[in-house]
Amino acid sequence: MEIQAPIAIDSVASIPWKNGGGTTRQLAVAPAAAGANDFLWRISIAQIDAPGEFSTFPGVDRTILLWRGDGVTLRSPAWPDHRLDEERVPFFFRGEEDVSCDLFGGPTQDLNLMVRRGKVGATFEIIKEARYLVPTCDDFFLLCSQGSAQLATLTREEGLDIQAGQYLRASKVGERQAFVLANSGALLVGIAVRILK
Repeated sequence: MEIQAPIAIDSVASIPWKNGGGTTRQLAVAPAAAGANDFLWRISIAQIDAPGEFSTFPGVDRTILLWRGDGVTLRSPAWPDHRLDEERVPFFFRGEEDVSCDLFGGPTQDLNLMVRRGKVGATFEIIKEARYLVPTCDDFFLLCSQGSAQLATLTREEGLDIQAGQYLRASKVGERQAFVLANSGALLVGIAVRILK
């Protein structure tokens, strides 16, 4: 397993939406140079500044959770209105569905995972245990929204700190890999992505 040093989310470039309703920080995408129509998977933090419609992504499965702020109501003809107002509770929907949102209060930040259906497998977990077994995958992302944690692995004794507002990426995760987490009130999200053969 190869682990990169933690990166501050706020250091990632913020790209304004065409409709002016918010911005997106793309944390990772595969392939690395992929655009909106040809990615296999994509992880981002979106800031929603105004009510409006989501972009559609046919053939893509989406998972979203509240990262910061008061939250939004998600609306779609495909399902009942959904209140996205509880932090770190994932919500899944299909990218081809028509979705709009209304803000409860001020600007809201959401964590988004998008994967190409049938081509990518993914897990999206809220990490609460002191020892976390990372699924076998091509890439694993650990995001910290609150507090801090010190990480070690079964094969790497030196600690690696992750703070609120940071994320790290681990690649080539084999079987029985584990993070040992010394938490200090940390709220952590783990995302594992695997290209399907």
